[in-house]
Amino acid sequence: MMNILANIALKNLGVDIEDEQQKESWKIENDSQADWALDKIREAKAEFRRFEMVVNDKIAQLQEALAAEKEKMEREVGFFSGKLAEYFETVPHKKTKTQETYALPSGKLIKKYKQPKIERDEEKLIAWLEQNGMTELVKIEKRADWATLKKDTVIDGERVISKTTGEAIPGVVAIPQNPEFTVEV
Repeated sequence: MMNILANIALKNLGVDIEDEQQKESWKIENDSQADWALDKIREAKAEFRRFEMVVNDKIAQLQEALAAEKEKMEREVGFFSGKLAEYFETVPHKKTKTQETYALPSGKLIKKYKQPKIERDEEKLIAWLEQNGMTELVKIEKRADWATLKKDTVIDGERVISKTTGEAIPGVVAIPQNPEFTVEV
């Protein structure tokens, strides 16, 4: 339908586009045709925004339904998991260093022991390592301060030149990029 309307509109401007090959060879030749093309872009974007809004509304409805079902499932799983945890404490179960288990025909009840979470204050830890002569355990990370160095450079083709030394900076390459054409409607 859109192609038919576009072809009719093009015919009104004196352009007859019947197939893709003609579409490829067609050119905008005056301000009237350029303005018409801008209108077509505006219409296509408006149609897409309308369609996107409908789709996003549907997605929101489905996400709400999914969230409600997930909440229902989590409540049910939480309830039965709590009851199983209570039951687990009342029956004899197999114990190892890292976990306790109780096998049933439909699954296993498992109580795992986690390693403690370690929080570190890097400054205090480094100071302690240095005081105790363990400097080999202190890592030193070197990084270039590119934000500051960049202010002291000029670009010459693909080379990045230091304004201070006048030489190309090794390990730094400028990669040219094509300009971007945009249409605002």
